[in-house]
Amino acid sequence: MIRQENIDSQPVRGDWRPLAARQHTKPMERESAEPPQRRVLVHGDVHAGTVFAQLMDGDGWRFRYYPDAGIRNLSQIARELRACDVAYQIGGRVTAGKFLLAAKLMRKRKIVMHWTGSDVLDEQLKGFPSAADPWILENVEHWAVSEWLVREAATLGVTCRLVPLPSPSVPERPSTLPSRFSVLVYMPAVTRGALYGLDRILEVARELPYIPFELVGLLEGTIEDPPANLRVHGRILDLREFFERATVVWRPVRHDGLSWMVLEALGHGRHVLWTYAFPGCTQTRSAADARDEIARLYALDQQKLLPLNSGGVAAIAEGGYLPRQLRGKIRMRLEEILGAQ
Repeated sequence: MIRQENIDSQPVRGDWRPLAARQHTKPMERESAEPPQRRVLVHGDVHAGTVFAQLMDGDGWRFRYYPDAGIRNLSQIARELRACDVAYQIGGRVTAGKFLLAAKLMRKRKIVMHWTGSDVLDEQLKGFPSAADPWILENVEHWAVSEWLVREAATLGVTCRLVPLPSPSVPERPSTLPSRFSVLVYMPAVTRGALYGLDRILEVARELPYIPFELVGLLEGTIEDPPANLRVHGRILDLREFFERATVVWRPVRHDGLSWMVLEALGHGRHVLWTYAFPGCTQTRSAADARDEIARLYALDQQKLLPLNSGGVAAIAEGGYLPRQLRGKIRMRLEEILGAQ
C-alpha cells in the first residue's frame, strides 16, 4: 500500500519546542495565540508516518513523526514519548519492539496501533498468536485500514476497529481521461514480485502488446526481458502526472491493505482493477480476468465510448475517503481515546 522514501532523523512536523527556537519563525506569535491542545507522537512506517503527521497536524493538534534511526533519535523519541498525549504506531505487531517497550515502561495509557497490510501477513508467518504479548492485546487500541484486515488480525487474537489511513494525495475532483489509453501498475522490488503480481503484469502486457503499460516504484532489482510495451520507472514521490495520463490503474497484488494508490486512482476517476472487492473497482483475481477487462475498456476507448469512472469518484466522496473527511474522523476517535479513563 505504501511508497517508501528516505528521511533523516529529524521530526517531520508538529515541533513541540517553543516557536522562538525554530528557524524562519517569529518568536511566540502563533504559540501564545493558540497553544497546543493535543500531542501525538507518531512512529513506524517512514513514508506513511511522515505524510500522516503532515496531514493531521494543526487545529490544536500537534503530530510529530520520528523514524527509528540512531541512538540520538531514540533518546529524542523517549523524551517526546514521555510528554505526548497519544503514542501512535503505524504498523502492527503482537510483540513489543523498542517503541512499545518504552511506552510500557513509561506506563503510557493512550496507545494506538494501526495495522496496514503486510504487517498482518508478517505476523501470521511468524506463527502467532501463540507468542503474542498479552499487554499489547489488552492495553493498546488496535485499528485496521480495511474490513479484510480486521478479519485477518482477529486470527492473531487482535480485535481491531476499522479506521482507514488517509492518503493526502486523494484529489477532491477527478481529472479528465487522457487521449491515449494506457495502464498504470506498481511494484517496489523484484524480490517481492510474487506479492505484487509481477508475473501477472508481465503476462498481460505481453498478451496486449498494443497497449502501453507503465510500472512505477521499482527500487530494487531489474526486470529481465520486459515486454516492449512496458515502461519501468523508479520511485515517484508524486504520482499525479501518472494518474492523469493513465486510463486504467491495475493492482494485481496477492495481499494488500487499503491501497493508497487505489484510493488516489479512484479520486482521479480512473478505471481501477484490484484483487479485492471495493466500491468503484473491478475485482480481478487472475491475469486472465485483468486481461479481459483491460481489453474491454480499450475497445470502448477506441470507440470514444469510455467515460470517467464516476462510480469510483462517488465511492471516494460518499465513502468518506477524502483526506479532510478521514482527518476529521481520526481526530474525533483520538478525542474519544483521550477522554476515556
